[in-house]
Amino acid sequence: MKMTLSKHLATVLVALALGVILQFGAGGNAVAAEVEFTKEFTENPENLATGKKIWVKQCAKCHGQSAYPGKAPKLKPEKYKIGFVYRRITKGFRGMPSWKKKYNKKKRMSIAAYVKSPGFVQ
Repeated sequence: MKMTLSKHLATVLVALALGVILQFGAGGNAVAAEVEFTKEFTENPENLATGKKIWVKQCAKCHGQSAYPGKAPKLKPEKYKIGFVYRRITKGFRGMPSWKKKYNKKKRMSIAAYVKSPGFVQ
């Protein structure tokens, strides 16, 4: 079966579009897909201590020491998946800035792990 150049190009474009959709998804999961939160990472005392230290120094300025009250909305970590928390830290949201330039990937992961940990201030 012979395929014309325009049909071939259309096939390639559809394949590329599907790849983008699968990678990024409707919820913008590509940022979360680039990290893997293992049990070892999320329960590591050093990572949790790093996340807590950054929370107290930076995040609590807006969210409050107990994640409420603050000038930022109240956090509900029990309702969030860790990838969601990581994406918000990395990309920002509404009035919250992206912290990608200030904190490296491991530190952003540590903040997310701390927010999702049983020891998170509430």
